[in-house]
Amino acid sequence: MNKSVLKAVFINAKAAGAKYIGVKIETEGSSEPEIIINPQGNFDVKFNYYMNAYDDELVLISAKGKKDIRITGAAHGNSFEDIQSQLLGEIAKGWKRQIADVIDRVVDKVLKETPPENEEERLQCEGEREAIKGMFLNESRTAAEARFISENIGKYEEIFETCMNGDDLAFKKGLVELQRLQNEAILREECNE
Repeated sequence: MNKSVLKAVFINAKAAGAKYIGVKIETEGSSEPEIIINPQGNFDVKFNYYMNAYDDELVLISAKGKKDIRITGAAHGNSFEDIQSQLLGEIAKGWKRQIADVIDRVVDKVLKETPPENEEERLQCEGEREAIKGMFLNESRTAAEARFISENIGKYEEIFETCMNGDDLAFKKGLVELQRLQNEAILREECNE
């Protein structure tokens, strides 16, 4: 993580209307990272502080030579649980591993059933594997979204199989349906809070 990535987190948080920004700070000699969560009203003040107090690699300037104190992660969300999920990975790691495993399983199945005729076809299939993973793994998810993915991993596997079979319209329809179901699940969770 560096200063430009931290800037992007702040920009994206404001654009998304996020309620909180959290930063993960690791301090030499501490066994666990510290998480600092700031409400939306403090975004500008905290942004200016981080930009002035930390160098380009997010090492605290005033502590240099004494102790290594650095920002190693940043995230935005609408709850403390969202921040925890992204920065500490309790929930986030689970869904990412599940999605990656499902994609690998589907692609490996397709390659076994219909082996590529040449290196170009094999590379195309591997490219599709990585493109699909990138589409899903590079997005940050709220804790509620991560739970939805974990609870509905079988539906994601079906969608990935549809994609690998080349039916783009069915793939898009499946993604829209999953998004609708996810939105409904999140709204239910929010109503129950």
